[in-house]
Amino acid sequence: MANLRLIPGSGPPLEVTNDDALVGRDPGCDVVVADGSVSRRHARIQRRGESWAVVDQGSANGTFIDSQRVAEVTLRHGQELRFGAVSFKVELEGIEDISATIAGVPAMSEATVVSTSPLIPVPPTRPTPPPPPVAKPLAPPPIPPPIPSPPPPPVAKPPAPPSAAQAKERFRPTSPPGAAAAAPPPVPQMPAGPAPAKKGKGPVFWIFAGCCGCLLLGVILGALLGGSVFMMTAAPVGVVREQLKALKAKDDAQACTHLASSASLDCDRLKELAVQHPGLGDNKDSTFWNRSIKNDGATVSGVLLSETGKAEPATFTLVKEGAGWKVVDIRFEGVTVD
Repeated sequence: MANLRLIPGSGPPLEVTNDDALVGRDPGCDVVVADGSVSRRHARIQRRGESWAVVDQGSANGTFIDSQRVAEVTLRHGQELRFGAVSFKVELEGIEDISATIAGVPAMSEATVVSTSPLIPVPPTRPTPPPPPVAKPLAPPPIPPPIPSPPPPPVAKPPAPPSAAQAKERFRPTSPPGAAAAAPPPVPQMPAGPAPAKKGKGPVFWIFAGCCGCLLLGVILGALLGGSVFMMTAAPVGVVREQLKALKAKDDAQACTHLASSASLDCDRLKELAVQHPGLGDNKDSTFWNRSIKNDGATVSGVLLSETGKAEPATFTLVKEGAGWKVVDIRFEGVTVD
C-alpha cells in the first residue's frame, strides 16, 4: 500500500497517515497549512484502496492539480497539489516520478474540473526605464528688419466748393438795365399727410380660401369612401372576371362553377349568352365602376370589351354562398337573361 507525502517548496515534508485527513488553516485539522489563502477547512485527503484522492470542501481559493482547479481527483506520483496559493509535490512511496507526463489529458481523466481560473502568482513588474533625453530645439534665426516702404505720392487738393453767396450770385437772373430786381415769389409748402394705413387681407380672400379647403376635404373623403367600396367589392368582381376568363378559354365547366345554385340561368343558357354577346364569350377587358354590397348580395356593373373592340354594358348580380360569391343573374343593356 503506497504511503502519501506532501513535499512543500521549503520546509520539511508532511506525512499523511490518516485514511481521511482534513487539510486547512484551522489548528484542529489533520494537516494544518497556516496561510491566508487556505480556508479553515479547505480539503480532504482520503485513502481509497491502493490510491489517494483529494476532495475540495468548497474552499474560497480552490484546490489545484498542476494549475488546474478541481473538485475531486485521484492523486498521482509527481503531481503538484496546491491549496490556495500553497503548493506541494505529491510523493507516493514505491511509485516512480511521472511528473514529465502528468501534463497530458489522460493524467487528469479522473478529475472533476471546476471552471474557475487558477490562482497564478503574478510576477513583479519591471521598472520602466526613464525616457531618453529630448534634444533642446535650436533657437530660430533672427528676423531681418522690414524694408521701409516709399512714401505715397502727393495727392492734389481738390478746389474748395463755392460758398452759398457765390452760388447765389452765379445763378441770379440778369435784369434789364434800369429795372429793379424783383424778389421771387415764395413757394407754398404742402403739409405732410398721415402715413397710409396698412391693409390686411380682405373678406373675399378668406371666403375663397374657405371654399378651397372645403373642396379639398370633400375630395379626400370621396377618395377614402370610394377606396373602401372598391376594397369591399374586390371579391365579387374577382369572381366575375374568373367566369369571363373561363368563357374566353372555352372552359364551360369551369365557367359554370361560378353560377349560384339559385341562379336564374343554367349552364346551357350561359353558353348561349356567351355566343350572343362577344364581350362575354370573347372578353378582352372589363371595367366595373358601379359596385355595391348589401347583406349577402352584390351588384357589379360596367362595360365588357370584346376582342373585336365592341363594348357592351353589363350588370352582374351575385349572392354569397358559403365563403364565396356566385353569379345569379346577368343583364345586357336592360335585358335580363333568364
